[in-house]
Amino acid sequence: MKRLLKILAAVIVVLPLLAFGWLTYATQKNLAKPTPQALAALTTNDATIVETGEWLVMRPAGAEPAGGLILYPGANCDIRGYAPVLREIAAGGYLAVAVSMPFDFSIFAPDRADAVRQAFPEIEHWVIAGHSMGGAMAGRYAFNHQHDLAGLILWDSYPPEANDLADSRLPVVHIHRATPDGAPPAKFTAKRHLFPETSVWVPIPGGLHMYFGSFDGGGYEEEWEAFISRDEQLEAVSSATLAGLQEMIPQ
Repeated sequence: MKRLLKILAAVIVVLPLLAFGWLTYATQKNLAKPTPQALAALTTNDATIVETGEWLVMRPAGAEPAGGLILYPGANCDIRGYAPVLREIAAGGYLAVAVSMPFDFSIFAPDRADAVRQAFPEIEHWVIAGHSMGGAMAGRYAFNHQHDLAGLILWDSYPPEANDLADSRLPVVHIHRATPDGAPPAKFTAKRHLFPETSVWVPIPGGLHMYFGSFDGGGYEEEWEAFISRDEQLEAVSSATLAGLQEMIPQ
């Protein structure tokens, strides 16, 4: 009996360690890392002030932010890969905060936006955004905090079925990759019922899922070849996100 208890105790200890090790390995193996272009955007200049650490924070230089944007990253995406877009958001007059996640998976910390909001009490109006899996978790957060937010911006994503926003009055913008004629991927069309009727869908014809940031590597398999450059898509994402913020946050 004692021998059996020792074996069970060993299993209880070893299995979590093995799972932790495997998850760490798999995450690093499939990590989408920031490109040199993204890393170059991590510098303070005349338009933006950059702070790095657990979060990537960018703020407008010489002015108080009109509001704040919290960004949840896609699965296996290093938050520094979003720096080129966040720089444009900050230069446009907003505080932009990309939140790192445990093992780079937002599902492990879907309420991390709470800590961001608490850390910047001077920001009155917040919009939450997310890319891919991060978009789904941003949708979940928006569902649970509809009276705390000014809006939701999804990058190539949709809310979870359990967090249906169809009846929500929260402003929602969906910026998504599209075929050259502007049609969204079929899986997004199939999830249209999860969005409010008033939601705004902004297609990026010829864009790619991983072009919502500036990344090297990663395990995501695209549905089609890009018809536009990464720089062109980053510019489109920045412009559409800023347009959404301008509509959601009082000036």
